[in-house]
Amino acid sequence: MANSKSVLHKDVINQVSRIGRADILVGIPSFRNAATIVNVVKNVSDGLAKHFPKLRAVIVNSDGGSEDNTRQAVVSAPVARNIEKIVTSYQGLPGKGSAFHTIFEIADRLKVKVCIVVDSDLRSITPDWMRLLGEPVYKHNFGFVTPYYYRYKYDGTITNSIAYPLTRALYGQMIRQPIGGEFALSGSLAKVFAHQNVWHSDIARFGIDIWMTTTAICEGFRICQAGMGVKLHDQKDPGADLEPMFRQVVGTAFGLMNKYAVKWQALRGSQPVDLFGESPPEEPEPIAVNLSRLLERFHEGVKDQSDTLSRILSPENLSHVEELLSAGENDVFHFPDRLWARVVFDHAVAYNHAGDMDQAGVLSALLPLYFGRTAGFVLATEVMGAIQAEKAVLGTGEIFEGEKTYLIERWEAAKATVESGKASRIA
Repeated sequence: MANSKSVLHKDVINQVSRIGRADILVGIPSFRNAATIVNVVKNVSDGLAKHFPKLRAVIVNSDGGSEDNTRQAVVSAPVARNIEKIVTSYQGLPGKGSAFHTIFEIADRLKVKVCIVVDSDLRSITPDWMRLLGEPVYKHNFGFVTPYYYRYKYDGTITNSIAYPLTRALYGQMIRQPIGGEFALSGSLAKVFAHQNVWHSDIARFGIDIWMTTTAICEGFRICQAGMGVKLHDQKDPGADLEPMFRQVVGTAFGLMNKYAVKWQALRGSQPVDLFGESPPEEPEPIAVNLSRLLERFHEGVKDQSDTLSRILSPENLSHVEELLSAGENDVFHFPDRLWARVVFDHAVAYNHAGDMDQAGVLSALLPLYFGRTAGFVLATEVMGAIQAEKAVLGTGEIFEGEKTYLIERWEAAKATVESGKASRIA
């Protein structure tokens, strides 16, 4: 890191220099998580002591300037003997990715073999999570480990409706939780991440998870999943709380499609990804979803975005969306998988090849359709148990795969139009 500008505070650089080297590092990004972070630190410490007793271990809390006592709680939290603890506020844009940037730089400076990151709002974390995430890298030479856990059917709606099916269709990997929150990576991949010049973008915020997963796939790192049981964390209502995350995750995913276009256009089909430590299915605790709010935001948003949508969507897809708006009160609202896949693909094309169209405006136009898709999924699965609902999500991935030819045709046509200087409508 000597030849690039450090994102670390001077006292942290000094502390890292004093530690010298380490084998395994666990990073915990945080922002106002005083109520949950001590439990996370305890389970991380216990897991490191139990499963990696001979490794030099460091726990890093990278905090976003919490006004509560998050950092103080970590400072006072007891950890196993011989485990170092670094507590720091990160520098850069406010967001999870900036917290990770700090973690990756520390991991690089310490030349660790394994870098693990876990969320600070976890309530279901156990010491065994350290083994499940760490061993594939340390013992089996995987470069990147994503989590595989059981979530309530309405938890993770951005994952279920976009991140999972899009990653599967584009890059041929059936990674169930590409934005799951808990990851492990090799020291060499942490170094790659630390030195990327991306930390001024949405990758510094919620875009970090999909960026890590996509980069790991496309740069050729071996990937597996870790079966971690049920994930319990602070829940968010998809109709009320997820708009910034939606914009940052989807914008990052769409932007990466342009970077790696040659790779994904050459791929067809998908393959399973190794699962390490599979756990038996469990029924997660339910979360509340405000269905009427989702439908309201769908109807209002589509009407507000009608001009933009008329430029983004193909005439056929636009017609189908308008039909959804005109459904009668007694009709059961249904947003078909195939229409959803094509709507997402239309927006991905517009995001990258719409010429004069603002990328933020493209995401604004997709947002109400995401609300509608989520409402349709809730209605279609309301009487289903977790296993049936999961099959519905996997089926969406298959539909996205099947529509990939449509995506490529639209992508190439729009690209040619932009290059000829005629982009005003891409449909």
